[in-house]
Amino acid sequence: MENFAIKIKEQQLEAILQPGAALQPLLLSLFEPATSNYQLLVYELQREFRQWGSPDIKKISFDRVVFDPVMQKGSFRILLNVSFTFSCEDSVTEKKDQTSEWTFAIDSANKVMRFYSSPFAESRSTADEF
Repeated sequence: MENFAIKIKEQQLEAILQPGAALQPLLLSLFEPATSNYQLLVYELQREFRQWGSPDIKKISFDRVVFDPVMQKGSFRILLNVSFTFSCEDSVTEKKDQTSEWTFAIDSANKVMRFYSSPFAESRSTADEF
């Protein structure tokens, strides 16, 4: 399982910790396309989906967002459209509505959100090189 962390602003932290806060809009703003946060997420998604070809992430949306403000931990699902390129076969396959499960934890003291990819995603092994 891979993970990454992003810094959040004080007002974002306060919004997250509000009882009943809607976190889906916050995730959309944290992972706005063309930002470094978005690129981190895309990199992890490409790693997760690489076994079906060379993945190109076309669309990302978030759903099933759950957060426990006391534990400061939560989870969400990413729905994505992926284009897979198979250069050996000179073909491209489009797959819509693929899913990826994520968890996250808030570090309030350091104003950081840590994201953890699906435990089912394959990690790269050095055995793959042989």
